[in-house]
Amino acid sequence: MPHVRLLVAAGAVATGLIVSTLSATANTTPAPTVTGDARVDRLLARMTLDEKLTMLEGTADASADPQYQAGYVPGIPRLGIPPLTLTDGPPGVVTKQDSTGMTATMGVAATFSRDDARRNGEVIGRDAKALGQDVVLEPFVNIDRDTSWSRGFNTFGEDPLLTGQVGAAEITGIQSQGTMAQVKHYIAYDGANNVNVDEQTLHEIYLAPFADAIDAGVSSVMCSYNVINSYQACGSAQILTAILRNELGFKGFVTSDWGGNHSTSYLNAGLDMEMPGGAFGGLLPQYFTKTALKTAMANGSIQASRVTEAAGRILYEYDKFGLLDGKSKHPATAQNRATDSRVVQQTGEDAATLLKNDGNALPLDGHSSTALIGPGAGQTIATDGGGEKSGGILSEQVGAYQVLRQEPGTRVSYAVGDDMTGTAVPASALSHDGQPGLLRTNRGTGATTTDAQLDFTHSNRAALPVGTNDTWTGTLTVPASGHYWLNIQALGGSANLTVDGKSLINLGGFLTPAPRYGRVHAADGNGPLPTTDGLANGRTLISLSAGAHTLSVAETADISGSPVEVRLAWVTPAQQQATHDAAVAAAKSAKTAVVFAWADGGNDLSQPLPEGQDALIDDITAVNPNTVVVLNTSQPIAMPWLSKVKAVLQMWYPGDRGGYATANVLTGKVNPGGKLPFTWPASIDQEVAHQAAHPERSSNGVDSTGKPCPASAGGPFTDPSCVTTYSEGINVGYRFYDATNVTPLFPFGYGLSYTSFSYSGLRTAPAPDGGLTVSFQARNTGPVAGDAVPQVYLGAPASKPAGVQFAAKALAGYTRVHLGAGQAKTVSVHVPKRQLQYWSTTADWTTAIGSRTLYVSASERADVLQRTVTIAR
Repeated sequence: MPHVRLLVAAGAVATGLIVSTLSATANTTPAPTVTGDARVDRLLARMTLDEKLTMLEGTADASADPQYQAGYVPGIPRLGIPPLTLTDGPPGVVTKQDSTGMTATMGVAATFSRDDARRNGEVIGRDAKALGQDVVLEPFVNIDRDTSWSRGFNTFGEDPLLTGQVGAAEITGIQSQGTMAQVKHYIAYDGANNVNVDEQTLHEIYLAPFADAIDAGVSSVMCSYNVINSYQACGSAQILTAILRNELGFKGFVTSDWGGNHSTSYLNAGLDMEMPGGAFGGLLPQYFTKTALKTAMANGSIQASRVTEAAGRILYEYDKFGLLDGKSKHPATAQNRATDSRVVQQTGEDAATLLKNDGNALPLDGHSSTALIGPGAGQTIATDGGGEKSGGILSEQVGAYQVLRQEPGTRVSYAVGDDMTGTAVPASALSHDGQPGLLRTNRGTGATTTDAQLDFTHSNRAALPVGTNDTWTGTLTVPASGHYWLNIQALGGSANLTVDGKSLINLGGFLTPAPRYGRVHAADGNGPLPTTDGLANGRTLISLSAGAHTLSVAETADISGSPVEVRLAWVTPAQQQATHDAAVAAAKSAKTAVVFAWADGGNDLSQPLPEGQDALIDDITAVNPNTVVVLNTSQPIAMPWLSKVKAVLQMWYPGDRGGYATANVLTGKVNPGGKLPFTWPASIDQEVAHQAAHPERSSNGVDSTGKPCPASAGGPFTDPSCVTTYSEGINVGYRFYDATNVTPLFPFGYGLSYTSFSYSGLRTAPAPDGGLTVSFQARNTGPVAGDAVPQVYLGAPASKPAGVQFAAKALAGYTRVHLGAGQAKTVSVHVPKRQLQYWSTTADWTTAIGSRTLYVSASERADVLQRTVTIAR
């Protein structure tokens, strides 16, 4: 489920095009064949119309102990059909319970390891089962076409083969635990809301990962918000039936994205289940209500057979996953923390991508002094906050500084550089009605009292009772004009901060003032980290003049049953400067400075790093030439200081065990082997979605006159008349850079190592599936063990069929192999038959016969072996 859009594109709806042909006549068997699953077909024969309609409509969870998951179907107790619970992601599992904070999806892709992806899926599936969830709304297999899109960081990168194989492996892992996976967002949901794309590109780029998901047996598909070739994705029979069902052979059920359904007629197009239901308090309209569907059936626009078919598809997956055999489990139980933690740490280490390492600045010399700088060194920026991903287990999130200081003989210091927690606003700055302190009013009883400070937390042994609902009012007196960080921090309840009549922070709120999942999690602040004592941290930087300002804080208890904690904190301009200066001084006195920098999912190459981090890095490099930067990001960022630093290590958002993973890579206990799953541009105007000469390619799109549509605070979702055309065709990502002969900052598949590798003896042979088997010898020619990640690319045919697009090079296979110092292994990489084919509008999938160049590469632009292969039909 993506961030819900209350304004959606209007588009034509394909209706009445598909009528179920799966029903058999009533006299052939007591239970007409609908799904081919005898048990399900018998159930369908016994179900009333209302019971079938119940399976199609998401509702509020009315169970005794709801987990506040994203979606719910109540089931049919009379027939032994249990409720169905659907939980958000990726990554991880999102309910009212804290659960494993996992390596970011882009980090999983950076491992170039199907094994890592499968193990991550096992954690997701296992945690979902423990937390009483039946369906996880992941993986997210859209293509990272526009790295400025705020959701692009949730993808597996820009390449359809890597995305498809990583996604399929994760699905295999999830579903091995008895949990259904729901792959999303189908289709071409890549930054724009109204998309035109040609058939070859649609099949080879945007459909390809979904085809892999279906081949992996995925239980369900989430259709997306966007219009695709003039039809809403959730209402297009061409997309949902002709392609998904008839061409790709999908047998599971299709769920609308939350708010993605706009008509009862979408049922005819192939939509089976509407979400969200009552969990969103009626904020989103619903069209698959019993009343609406019965009305449509009465006027003949929907046939009863289609209702039966949709219910059957859902129950087919129920049976496949044992939910009709008593395997449904909804009470929450303990997660397997030990196993989960091992997988998270392994993934974080395997994802580590070394972008620069001049003079072998890394690994660190453990005997020389090192200053770790930045809040991400003292705490772990595990998951980039809450939202549609698990925020993690705070007790697991030990910072790299805490890990390194335990190493014998290590000389390491720490300076925060940017104090995100701050200090409680002092009593001297707070008053009400001319009296000291803030006036507290209990909204239940009306009782009032005065508090010198607003600081009620476990860390000062002053947490408020469970269920407290209080409001504080008064005056904030600022000692000097300047930019202040004001923080409202809470746990056990949500909180709102208002200054001078303007609401600045609504901590824990999502669409409504109530917490999104019924309770506030430590990761639910609007920055990358909770407070140092584990509270959700809502922060805002505001310019305040010296003197008095009206102040109000309203706290509302959540459903966690925990004591209510709330604190008003700040970081004054003087404190900000002192923290900055202390970091520079620490760097100056150390042999090596390691700066931990971060950006959230909304940062792109056109923006500086948040909170003055670029200036801090500049100031540190000015006093210490041996500066290393560790990045916690999931998309390309601008690095104006790149030439001034010795090394850059991309750790993505590494999950709960990120501090351990980062420390191990910095010290050389682990050799970084991650590779970029996207191309890192030198500037954003190099990207396909940011070409001044092609505004139709931008996510904002163009209007009916061809004029570029403006970007707005609401993103590209606010004007449905704006259309984005993927006129670049199949040349997305690295293919576009090759087609335009542009040199990026770092190419797709790039990543350095503490050792070196060589490749020799390239051979190819036909594979049993009609593809190719590529074999060669990989050797570690360096002094330490490490993982090689050879990539196989295929060039365009020497003779191209007319009217068909081919990339200059396209990823066709890859593997990851561990090699000790001096060790050699024979490596085999499978190139699937589909990679030798192209989509033809007249002949479907067609093999491109003739000679083609095959490359073995260290990255998309670092070919080490090549040979010509001849492809026969």
